[in-house]
Amino acid sequence: MSTLKVNTIQDTSGNNSSTASEISQGRAKVWINFIGSGTATILQSYNVSSLTDNGTGNYTINYSSALANANGASLLQFGRSDSNSISHVPTGVTPSASSLRFRNTYSWSGGGANTVDVTRGYVAVFNV
Repeated sequence: MSTLKVNTIQDTSGNNSSTASEISQGRAKVWINFIGSGTATILQSYNVSSLTDNGTGNYTINYSSALANANGASLLQFGRSDSNSISHVPTGVTPSASSLRFRNTYSWSGGGANTVDVTRGYVAVFNV
C-alpha cells in the first residue's frame, strides 16, 4: 500500500481547498463539546479560540480562524442532568464569520420558559 503526502487538496479547477488537518478533523469548520454550567469549560474543540459565558445560558463561541462568511449552518444540541421534563431549544442564535452567539431556552409541560445553563453543549458549524 502506498501513502500520499500532501499539504493541500484541491478540485481539478484549483478551487475548494482542504488541508490534511481539515480532512482529518471532519468537514465541519468549527465544532465544540463544552460544559456550560458553573465555569464554562471547553472539553474538546476544533477551530475554537475561546468560549465566552455571557450570563445564564448565554454563550459565544469565538473561532480561531474566521469563516468565509456568516451564512453557514450551525447545529446545536444541549443537555441538562435534572429530573424536569423539559425541551431545550437554542434561541437568539447570532452567527458571524468569527463567532457564534446563542442562548439555551427551555420550556416545560406547565407552559413556562426560561434561559438556563447547559450541563453539556455540542455545536458544529458548516460553511463554504
